[in-house]
Amino acid sequence: MRHSLKLVALLATAGLTLAAIPALAVDLRVTYSPANFSKMYEAVAAAFMEEHPDITITYENATSYDELLQRTLRAVLINDAPDVSHQGLNYLRVFKDQDIVVPLDAFIAAEPNWADLGYTDAVTSIGAVGDATYAVPFSISTPVLVFNLDLVRQAGGDPDNLPTTWEGVFNLASKINALGNGVIGINIDYSSNAALGFQTLLFGEGGRMMTPDESDIAFDGPQGLRALQLLAQAADAGQVDMSRDNARQTLIAGKIGIYETASSILGTLQTQVADRFEYVMAPVPLVDGGTAPASGNGMVMLTKDPERQAAAWEYIKFASSARGQAIMAAMTGYLPVNAKALEDPALAQLYRDQPNYAVPLSQLGDLTGWYAFPGKNGSKIAAMIVEKMQQVLTRKSTPEDALAEAATEARALLAQ
Repeated sequence: MRHSLKLVALLATAGLTLAAIPALAVDLRVTYSPANFSKMYEAVAAAFMEEHPDITITYENATSYDELLQRTLRAVLINDAPDVSHQGLNYLRVFKDQDIVVPLDAFIAAEPNWADLGYTDAVTSIGAVGDATYAVPFSISTPVLVFNLDLVRQAGGDPDNLPTTWEGVFNLASKINALGNGVIGINIDYSSNAALGFQTLLFGEGGRMMTPDESDIAFDGPQGLRALQLLAQAADAGQVDMSRDNARQTLIAGKIGIYETASSILGTLQTQVADRFEYVMAPVPLVDGGTAPASGNGMVMLTKDPERQAAAWEYIKFASSARGQAIMAAMTGYLPVNAKALEDPALAQLYRDQPNYAVPLSQLGDLTGWYAFPGKNGSKIAAMIVEKMQQVLTRKSTPEDALAEAATEARALLAQ
């Protein structure tokens, strides 16, 4: 779907006349997903065009990141790619490997005060593949724990002193699981896309998927074993194998005590749980030096034309700026990637009124990218890791055996 946001639409709200509008220099094509966020994107574009009256934004949307990826790849083949695209962070590797997108390091380096604009090193690194930056994050979701406080109380837990280590989490989950009546102590979202569940556990223990030069896998060390052992502990504390959709419905029904998932679930909880039970979100446990993978989307530049690149960079900067991020966060509940967005009075009030929204903010300094394996078999490796996790959860394999098998199979797939 394509819709053009012309500056004329701003006249009523901005109090401008046609004579006050300079001639449009660039009509910038920008794509995004999912389509249900159209109002938010339109608000970002309207605010951008107030500051850049020489640039018009024409948006095109897709229903999912998968669809957007395929549509973009087809557009590149027929030389009809957009100027900028909001792509799923797990797909940055695809664009980098096919040399489709423009590296952004030179644009960032040309900014005299990039860090002072509100971009932390951790946030900037989310858009990197290897040593180069290929995207600036726009909206991100972080791994969190959702505690059903009603079940915590029934199990004798203290809602004001929730556990912050995995050992404490599993201890509480076991007590909740013992309540019976169909209650499940814990659910770790292990089957999420692109092995995000494994990365959450691995990175939290200080591990990494591959060596820095990507010459070999690195997840087969102590941190990788610990990640699978955590999943085995979840099984001991009551987790059963169920689809992601079923797990979420069970959570909403009030039957899961502790749920590990992405912070973007907050909107669903607010609309579907309402006040049927009390819940809070908390960051996933991290060891010293541990990190948390950020999911969501980042803005990539596809145009190779210098004039359009200049306009594209202005859009990318604005959409990720304090003003652009304040609009995005207030209208979606996603985490703003710009630290200065919190200076927006309305957004600051939202976080004061609804503390769950503020939880991902505490993770900003701990975030890292959503990793994708190199080569044509990257998605197969991720799917294989999820299968090994399922075997551990269902006790068909030990963490040690599953890790060894995953390492062997991953190396074989990378070598093809």
